[in-house]
Amino acid sequence: MSLDDDRQLPFDGLVVATGVTPRRLPVGHELEGVHVLRSEQDAVRLRASLRSKPRLVVVGAGFLGTEVAAVARGMGLEVTVVDPLPAPLMRQFGSAVAARIARLHTDHGVELRCGVSVVDVIGAGGRVAGIVLDDGSRIDAGCVLVAVGATPDIGWLGSAGLPLGNGIECDAYCQAAPGVYSAGDVASWPSPRFGRRMRLEHRMNATEQGVVAARNLLRGNVEVFDPVPYFWTDQYDVKIQMYGIHPVGAGVDVIDGSLTDDRFVVRYTDADRTVGVLAWNSPKRMREVRQQLFDNSIPGRMR
Repeated sequence: MSLDDDRQLPFDGLVVATGVTPRRLPVGHELEGVHVLRSEQDAVRLRASLRSKPRLVVVGAGFLGTEVAAVARGMGLEVTVVDPLPAPLMRQFGSAVAARIARLHTDHGVELRCGVSVVDVIGAGGRVAGIVLDDGSRIDAGCVLVAVGATPDIGWLGSAGLPLGNGIECDAYCQAAPGVYSAGDVASWPSPRFGRRMRLEHRMNATEQGVVAARNLLRGNVEVFDPVPYFWTDQYDVKIQMYGIHPVGAGVDVIDGSLTDDRFVVRYTDADRTVGVLAWNSPKRMREVRQQLFDNSIPGRMR
């Protein structure tokens, strides 16, 4: 391996876990008060900016954007969330649950501007002053968080000869090439359980995949990486947990409670089999449903 100080670093085994790089808007990031959130330094800068109680605009209504919006509202800030999709977290959870999340945020005083995109960021004296949307409207802002997703950090691997696509394309053992493994946000792998190639940007996945990648590197491909993904988000007084995945076009049915309740459980299906289970403020029920549905419906062992 070649380093940027011209040193050569020999290795017998390598694990690539370089993660992802946050996407940015085409304009505005040179202005003070425009933030992305990936590193500890990013978090420190954003926290310092929010302490002055500016009007906050969050661009992007995924996990990061909605969680920051919830925290900012708890601090008493005026918050607007902008996203091109019709509702927050729609890709992750589907339209029915996304509509419930939209109500959660509007009930807490967040202004949602969904179905529109940012076309410009306005500055004054080197600081952000607002954004302009593609419908021609302007939103004033003293702080802007850009949370529009991330891309796998693989640009430095262009000449390495590794299989690259949506991340580093590993096999089911997390191996990308002889002696080279990958784990975490940057790695994709074929899931026997779900019958598709997957790349996940969740903490639990990075933890589990790192363990399996290291074990296979040291012991010689002894374990297939085939988890049931698990992730959660805490927003206001709501904990949303999910096991599995939500594919495009998945069927959705409420199996416990109602979407208007304070507690409910939703099942996602694809080709008549369960592929995901979501719980809204129902951790105990979630554990029971996970075991009932996943143990019987999808080949492979639970993790």
